[in-house]
Amino acid sequence: MTYETERLGKIPFEINRRELYIYAGYRGNATPDEGVLALIDECIEEVKTASEIRGILKWCKITRTLDEKGLPRDDVFSIGDFYVESEALGKNLKGCEDAILVGATLSPSIDLLLHRYAKLQITKSVLMQATAAAYIEAYLDEIQRIVKKRLSPEGLSLRPRFSPGFADFTTEYQKPFLEAIDAGRNLGISLANDSNMMVPSKSVTAVMGICKAGTEAVGAYENI
Repeated sequence: MTYETERLGKIPFEINRRELYIYAGYRGNATPDEGVLALIDECIEEVKTASEIRGILKWCKITRTLDEKGLPRDDVFSIGDFYVESEALGKNLKGCEDAILVGATLSPSIDLLLHRYAKLQITKSVLMQATAAAYIEAYLDEIQRIVKKRLSPEGLSLRPRFSPGFADFTTEYQKPFLEAIDAGRNLGISLANDSNMMVPSKSVTAVMGICKAGTEAVGAYENI
């Protein structure tokens, strides 16, 4: 395994409309009416045009802390130089020797767009928020597909993405995570004053464990 940092720009991908509808508040098989669908189409085009989407992948070795018996602990470990104490993330990474720290952002231009619609059109503001969220998730989904394809010849695959804020992998880890990927310089991401909220707001960080093919779901969300 080569431990390196990759910087990514725009790549071809398609937004998941069902996921967008869920973000917009549509549950189950509910779908927007024609008027709302037309607004969603507008939102998708505006987000595509305004976004300066980019991402980063930092490939790292996982080093597990030893317990008093000299055995590796699953809940205390380092991913590269990113130190974590988390039972939930530890379960997700069970059996993994390496992982990828992922960061992505849609850029400040999207925040300006969201701010503008929040003042002008409430309905479109809600749909724009949903579109931007679905857009960055679709970008990360495509990155994950690309990485899986690269790992496949080695008999490797990826665990589900695991972000700060899930279970005991709290948002308190956001700051050291951003430092680990040098997010300020690489992506222009920072934290809002006195909070763990990222700026630009449509930014995502996540851990992707590298696992043996066929073990993608092992421990991923079991008993979390």
